[in-house]
Amino acid sequence: MVKLVVMITLLLAPFQLFCHEFIIGLNERDIYRYKNEQGEWAGKDIELIKAVFRRTPFKYRIVSMPWARVIKDLEVGTIDMTVAATVLPERKKFALFTKNDFRYSHHMLFVNKNKLNLFKSVSELADLTKVDVIIAALRGAIFYESYPELLKNKEFSRRIVYMSDDQSMSRFVLKGRADGYIESEIEGKHYLSSQPSYRENIVPLFRITNDEQAGSKIMFSKARVSLKQVEVFDNALKDLHESGEYEKISKFFKFESSLK
Repeated sequence: MVKLVVMITLLLAPFQLFCHEFIIGLNERDIYRYKNEQGEWAGKDIELIKAVFRRTPFKYRIVSMPWARVIKDLEVGTIDMTVAATVLPERKKFALFTKNDFRYSHHMLFVNKNKLNLFKSVSELADLTKVDVIIAALRGAIFYESYPELLKNKEFSRRIVYMSDDQSMSRFVLKGRADGYIESEIEGKHYLSSQPSYRENIVPLFRITNDEQAGSKIMFSKARVSLKQVEVFDNALKDLHESGEYEKISKFFKFESSLK
């Protein structure tokens, strides 16, 4: 009887491994992932998610939540995964990451045009320690791997004010509550082009990431996802990039964003 149970368990293991429905935690962001007029998920990340899952035997379901909660739910095992995440030592304690990149995107520092004189000596984020400014940033966001080290600098960290919604940062700056903000290059420039008041009063200053830092991964909860399953996603990402489909999707959204 015991042998029979073991045999059945072994036979069912591959099925249990690959019939998994993945719960994806996402925060809504223009261009990348948002709800359209029909209430359906749309954007570059959504098309990339679809392309990745087509290359796997898995199904998925997307749940909308703030980014800080995404991280927390991954840690406790309420959700399975998220996308476009930075690999960090503290996250490795509760998360697994793909080796291959999910998406490439740069981040920039955007500043109030009327406060440009405050940023004359600023050419990288570390220089903010030398000037008296306030910078808004998305709560829980890590823009590149060494960014947490910069946050340990008290002179730098006291200049950062956190927000739960990155789409509110431009308004926050125009109200005089911050002198600038950190945002993805594509989304930030999209916000500026979509609102005359933003475009007239806010300017992109410089990229805070280099090409090597621009790559982001798929991040999984260790409590819910196995290394074997992560390997399936890694193979899917490898094929996505090698097939040219990633570039095709990227070109479409670069074109679409220029029309908005």
